[in-house]
Amino acid sequence: MCSAELGRTTPELPPRRRRVLPRRQSLRGRAVIAFAVTAGLVSSVLAVAVTVVDRGVWMTLIACAVFGTAIGATVGLWLSRRLLEPLQRVTRTAAKIASGELGTRLPDTDDPDLAPTVDTFNAMVDSLQRRIDREHRLVGDVSHELRTPLTTLTTSVGVMVRHEDELSERSRRALGLVRAELDHLRRLLDDLLALARAEARIHRADAEPLSVRELLTHTLEELHYRPELLNVSGDATVTGRKIELERALANLLENAERHGGGAIAITARPVGHDVVITVEDAGPGVAPEDRERIFDRFVTVRRSRRSGAGTGIGLALVAETIAAHGGNVVCVDRPGGGARFVVTMPLSDETH
Repeated sequence: MCSAELGRTTPELPPRRRRVLPRRQSLRGRAVIAFAVTAGLVSSVLAVAVTVVDRGVWMTLIACAVFGTAIGATVGLWLSRRLLEPLQRVTRTAAKIASGELGTRLPDTDDPDLAPTVDTFNAMVDSLQRRIDREHRLVGDVSHELRTPLTTLTTSVGVMVRHEDELSERSRRALGLVRAELDHLRRLLDDLLALARAEARIHRADAEPLSVRELLTHTLEELHYRPELLNVSGDATVTGRKIELERALANLLENAERHGGGAIAITARPVGHDVVITVEDAGPGVAPEDRERIFDRFVTVRRSRRSGAGTGIGLALVAETIAAHGGNVVCVDRPGGGARFVVTMPLSDETH
């Protein structure tokens, strides 16, 4: 994908203007009035109790305390709900933003006490989204601009390979190193572009119902894995984009091949409203302190002497793709040794 396309899909946000709404009583004013009403009601209860209750001072005090407490509790419950409602709205909005819905904002308010908080919160999210958009465009632009010299280098090396027999042994070894590094750089650029698209939610196709069994079977066939490695307990359907999910599953299998000697078991089963897909290998496993950070960009953990050099993007792309489909991926120990990657995704409505 070219940089211009990335730029069109993530435009700079214009300065946000708050709508001018009719002013109403502020939150502070409502609290003052509520306490004033409570004090007035309690005072009225005390006056009525002193006038009506004729059973001694202690009985009068007890009646006043009971009625005053009941009135205070009732007004306090009503007031607490009114005061906490804006905070709950902020909490819900922040949760949506944290889940990836960066377009979510707090609605405009006509409360003069809450308006500065709403404006500041929305301005903060606008600034955050602009920074994320700039980062995505930078990654896409750099990756795209590097493709031209990379293509030229690949073509030049291809010409040299055709005349490899004419080179000395030392030159052939150098040529082999150059080919390996060019291949590594090409895979890195491909992964960077795919990750930039996933993080920016730029999708090449619309989501559609997909059979988990067919998705896994096709991915294993493409990578030439034995079909008996797959064990699907009851087929399930997820809503997603086939190419993106196949690439994420392929990255998990390639990670197992690179660091664990290859996947030894791939399973899928429905669990409640989700489908759980596991990819297991019999390699050295992943240390507990590395199980979260291996899903970050440019993080590579050498798990054995035979571990190949990865781009540091594959697992980050897996995590971002699965998150874009409403799921998550974690790494745990495999019983008997090795690593187990567990992908959890919500079932589509057709499965329920």
